[in-house]
Amino acid sequence: MLDCGIDTDVTTDDLIQWFETEIPIPDISLGDVILDPLLVVHELVEIDEILKMGLELTKDVIIKNPRKVDDAHLKAATVEVKIANSIGSVEHLRERVKDMEKWCVEETLPESRRIEYRHLMLDTKSILSDLERKRRH
Repeated sequence: MLDCGIDTDVTTDDLIQWFETEIPIPDISLGDVILDPLLVVHELVEIDEILKMGLELTKDVIIKNPRKVDDAHLKAATVEVKIANSIGSVEHLRERVKDMEKWCVEETLPESRRIEYRHLMLDTKSILSDLERKRRH
């Protein structure tokens, strides 16, 4: 993460606490996240952004602060894509594009945020295309 300019003080306890928060839509479990280093990066960046906003990792932090949490999520997804690109993780990016497609049509998000997710998805697809092209040569 440091190679990509990301420095965080998020602790293991913070990560565990984050996965104990109430969420409006079922999401990935901590057990699934720790199996994928790039998802760990995503969660660490997301938590770090939440803490930088002055929010505490309470049970209801997501429910009470959906826009701020989504700001952190977008930043985390952007960093995740950057790191996945830097290590050439084609498979990871393919899977994440599927998630991004869902984020682009999430009705609970304002249109402006869905547009930001569309841009991220298009950028990710472009990165993916470049990585796949490099693999073939």
